[in-house]
Amino acid sequence: MKRWIVSCGLTTILFLFAWVSPAAAQDEDDGDEVDFYGGEADDSAVDEEEGFGDVFGDDEDEYPQFQFNGYIMNQTGVFISDDKSRVDDDGLPIDHGNKLGRLSMMRNTLQLEVDYAPLPSISIHTIFRGVRSLKLDVDKDAQVPIHGYYGNNPRTIDWVRDNYYTETAIREIYLDAEPTDWLHLRIGKQQISWGETGQYRLLDVINPVNATWHFGPLESFEDTRVPLWMVKALFDIPAMRGSLEVVWMPMLDDPKDTVTVPLTFVGAWGLPPVPSPSIAKGDDSIAPWKIRDKIFLYPERQIRNSRGGFRWQGEIGDFMTYTLVYYYTHQLSPPIPMYTRAEYGAGDEGVDVYIGFPRQHIVGFSLETTIPYPLGTNIKLEAAFEPDRTFPVFSLMEQDLVVQPNGDRLKFFRNKKKKVLSYALTIQQPALIRWLNPEQSIWFIFQFMHTAIFDFDPAEKMIDVPGYDTTFSKEHSFKLIGAIFTNYVHGLISPRIIGAWLFTQSPGQGFGNSGGFVSGQVLFRLGTDWRIKLAVSGFFGSNPYSGVGLFRDRDEVNLSVKYQF
Repeated sequence: MKRWIVSCGLTTILFLFAWVSPAAAQDEDDGDEVDFYGGEADDSAVDEEEGFGDVFGDDEDEYPQFQFNGYIMNQTGVFISDDKSRVDDDGLPIDHGNKLGRLSMMRNTLQLEVDYAPLPSISIHTIFRGVRSLKLDVDKDAQVPIHGYYGNNPRTIDWVRDNYYTETAIREIYLDAEPTDWLHLRIGKQQISWGETGQYRLLDVINPVNATWHFGPLESFEDTRVPLWMVKALFDIPAMRGSLEVVWMPMLDDPKDTVTVPLTFVGAWGLPPVPSPSIAKGDDSIAPWKIRDKIFLYPERQIRNSRGGFRWQGEIGDFMTYTLVYYYTHQLSPPIPMYTRAEYGAGDEGVDVYIGFPRQHIVGFSLETTIPYPLGTNIKLEAAFEPDRTFPVFSLMEQDLVVQPNGDRLKFFRNKKKKVLSYALTIQQPALIRWLNPEQSIWFIFQFMHTAIFDFDPAEKMIDVPGYDTTFSKEHSFKLIGAIFTNYVHGLISPRIIGAWLFTQSPGQGFGNSGGFVSGQVLFRLGTDWRIKLAVSGFFGSNPYSGVGLFRDRDEVNLSVKYQF
């Protein structure tokens, strides 16, 4: 109760401060640009005409220049699903639920952005973010990797809040330099986006993702990406009608920040408890009550762990652009169980599971064109090929045993490396439907995604989610994603509907294990300072341990209130 009062009081004080601040607000929502899955427009660049403007002078050619802006935001959500938890005869979870009326999030964010340009060719950009959240009762189901937490332990709630719901950090800080008219350098902690297929990322593979505090596809990409220390060089080559972007990441960050946060670490928006052995087809080899610790082998801060790649951007004729991409990285998600360790004399009880992030190559391309007026249809094709993606395997598959000199027993999983091709076709179509909106266009967005695993063999029993032995990989996976949005009263009211349907197919098995979500949202713009978003989201799935069916108890009402300055 005290934390609730303190959190609400802090939010009230911040909003009151924002209300009386004489600032010209940064206008982020223009009513026409939308982050595909419902977040705000993904634009990391700072508009020099926004914020407080030039502190050192009104002449835009006068240097140095200094700009400051930011926002204060509260996000509150409540689960509305009436799904009930079920257990087997041993009291182990078969399903998950019992979240009706419980908080799904209560998150307060203060973000400050500063731009300083001492010279026309040099600028420094900094983002500070502070986040405070209430403890959430539903996080008691989080799968803390440290022993002693399993079994509805109330300490789990504190662990989740302290490790993933609390933030005080310089989120981004980088130097922009243009030593010549054909070279642009960006050095520092930053985000780099190479793809445009949303949260189901194909070429957007550089920054990992933290989606622990909410369902990732409903949040801004800018908020969920994890900025990293990198060097980016952009070479403009007019003779070839294109530019070459080169990225090098020397692995200076905290190792755990260089990979996507596993969703087993939280309960409110994480994966549900592992099903019982009877549901997992007799498997109890890595059951939570038998695991002592999950030890994550994060990539170390060594030059040999550096990541790097390039993107070529070019034009074909006057109506089409294209990109060619290569990146050498670690597999950011999911983490792969590599081996287990059982101490001498411990038998199969109390094993430690060692989990790694294998190296991999990613190559791909994208094409984008717009059919001219009167259609105005925008078409994008994006594809990524992974020649060496690692898949975890069913935990009872044969393992390689190694006995250490001290008697400890190591069992190595025979994980599989496969060639994987993924592509996405996105169509964006504006339309004037006068009886729905007499003033503005209505945007229809459709996206089809397909992932194929080469040399697929069901007998290898590869799985999609480590630790969930019922999540068998399929040869073909499909996603259908759609969105409709428009705005009324010159952008003051902007309704949106976003939805996705995921389904899979394997030889002789047909299409099954489908799941999806639908989210209806209304955004309100109050003056130049305030933004309010009300969303109602529902999840569905034929199997609670497949696809987004994992979240079918997470139906939610969510309210976001933001003050921009």
